[in-house]
Amino acid sequence: MSSTTTINPDISEAHRLRGWWDSVGNTVQTSSLTGAGGMGGGGPVNWKTFLDVQLENLGHGNAPDWFTVKACVVFFRKENSLYQACPTEQCNKKVIDSGDGTYRCEKCGKDFNSFKWRMILSMNLADFTESTWATCFSDGGEALLGVSAQELGDMKVNDEDGFNRVFEAAMFKPQILKMRVKTDTYNDETRLKTVCVAVSPVNWKEYNKKLVEDIHKLAAL
Repeated sequence: MSSTTTINPDISEAHRLRGWWDSVGNTVQTSSLTGAGGMGGGGPVNWKTFLDVQLENLGHGNAPDWFTVKACVVFFRKENSLYQACPTEQCNKKVIDSGDGTYRCEKCGKDFNSFKWRMILSMNLADFTESTWATCFSDGGEALLGVSAQELGDMKVNDEDGFNRVFEAAMFKPQILKMRVKTDTYNDETRLKTVCVAVSPVNWKEYNKKLVEDIHKLAAL
């Protein structure tokens, strides 16, 4: 899948837009349209773009920041998308393969004859303004990929082509993503950690209502 971008195309619409920008547009004061607003039955939504997150320095305070964005996955790191976890319901810690058919959970202090697959997706997300790297764990990952962690793990072992198709099918599909962002310090290095905590398909009727509201706000500037 590819696209082509032309800078300053030689068409009448582009000339009119460029003329407006050079004479008026570059001096117009703007305001963010990504504040709280409802969409569907979930109450207020803190809409942001990835560029808003950068400009507003979200995640750099004492508490994490939460926001919602319409975006799509443009790249997955498939090779590290799964891990073998403790099979007990209340524990998701990574187990150690003992090499004798058993798996050791250090948290539980037990050896097991099996394990469960868990997702930990590393992915690059993009909206119309910017892109960012994010992590998504099993619940969100299963919603994003449309398969369970166990199904994906079985495919990784037995069906490499099917495994790859699952990721390919999930790319470039618009999704509504609830995100958590917070700085994290490890080994004296501070980085911004972005986690996708919930995934849902775009309700286009409700999302179009939001866009109309945004247009009305712009018209009132």
